[in-house]
Amino acid sequence: MERRKFLQVGMLTPFVLLAGCGGGNGSPASGSGGNSGGPGPTMYVTDQGNNRVVRFNDFIGTGWTTYGSRGSGTGQFGLLGGITVDKQGHIYVADYSNARVVSFNDMSGTGWTVLSSAISLVGPYGVAIDSSGLLYIADFGGQRIIRVNDITGAGALYLGTYKQAGTNQGQFNNPTAVTIDSSGRIYIVDSNNNRIVRVNDMTGAGWITYGVAGYGQNQFNLPSNIALDSKGNIYIADTLNHRIVRVSDMNGTNWTAFGTQGNGINQFTGPTGIAIDSQNRIYVVDNGNNRIVRFNDMTGTGWISYGSGGHGVGNFSSPFGIALH
Repeated sequence: MERRKFLQVGMLTPFVLLAGCGGGNGSPASGSGGNSGGPGPTMYVTDQGNNRVVRFNDFIGTGWTTYGSRGSGTGQFGLLGGITVDKQGHIYVADYSNARVVSFNDMSGTGWTVLSSAISLVGPYGVAIDSSGLLYIADFGGQRIIRVNDITGAGALYLGTYKQAGTNQGQFNNPTAVTIDSSGRIYIVDSNNNRIVRVNDMTGAGWITYGVAGYGQNQFNLPSNIALDSKGNIYIADTLNHRIVRVSDMNGTNWTAFGTQGNGINQFTGPTGIAIDSQNRIYVVDNGNNRIVRFNDMTGTGWISYGSGGHGVGNFSSPFGIALH
């Protein structure tokens, strides 16, 4: 994939182009790994090319349920980005092309609520909820991070320069994801700057960055998502380097990279979403291979996968984000 295509406005159209690189059409496939795929948390995935949210319980697809179709109305989406689920099981998604964040109570779509004009969203791509229930949005098109009290948009705070990309402190160039640690510090994937940013709070205090463009250690190639484990380790989906990176801190201590390009075991094609469960197992949305992968650690032990390209049960079309509940 050419970098210039990835940088187009609309951004993740190139991820749609990845579809079919490895998954193919047909029934879902479960990769080898020596386990049955359970037990574990319920998985929620944004299935971009199919304009839907998918929920399933394990790596054999138990409980497969979908919600959504293409459009801009109730129950419809356009280029879904990140997803998160709150303590009550309510679902929040970044609906990029419709310039809105949507929440709904469950996979039937009850409680459908839209947040858009109240905070002048331009093109949201990442969503996260902290331990207090505050909602964070990575507004890719707006070049900023937004925090609100809830889906009404009350109490909005902003970090970044509205619609102005930059490389300086307090600036972003197409942020795609955000997450919050147990101390309330905010981690941002500043994708087109090929770096991770951490701040102490929404004032931008404690601004620190990690990463530059490249293919080696301490380098990224259009990263798209981030997750933290129970020990505070940082995991990054280094999308166009086709790997997952783990570091212990924002200095890059204990740099570990896992994955090569391909469609086999221990391989990815444009990984996008990433999540960590309570056992510190790693879940990856392998976008170009139209599958979800789980492994126990950064050696790839316990590797198991689920999904293939298509539109039916067990199928994905350029999936992007993942949340566990």
